[in-house]
Amino acid sequence: MDSRTCAALYGPARIAPPPRRPGVVLLSAVLWLLTSLSVSWLCALVGIAALWGAASGEPVGGFLLCCFAVLCGGAGVIVAVCRAPAVRRMSGDVRSLLLGALACPVPLVLAVAVFSAM
Repeated sequence: MDSRTCAALYGPARIAPPPRRPGVVLLSAVLWLLTSLSVSWLCALVGIAALWGAASGEPVGGFLLCCFAVLCGGAGVIVAVCRAPAVRRMSGDVRSLLLGALACPVPLVLAVAVFSAM
């Protein structure tokens, strides 16, 4: 069949987007919001502690390097899971929910522990 005839009869091929699941999207957004808030809280506390340490004359390079290494290690784990073939085959909504569930617990527990110790 001529391609022009097929295009005239059936129109251009369009790929239908997968259906959106609002519950999954909402839960994923909540998990990522909790993760970002807890990581920003911990980064602010590390910055304040480093500033106080530097003001008192203590060397803070090792402390900041250790905190930066932990942050990069956590981000590396998230990226490694995201690049796994089974995760790449998932839809975007489910993948975001999985990565949010993986990223959320550790910084959230640390932030709550630090906040309750204050």
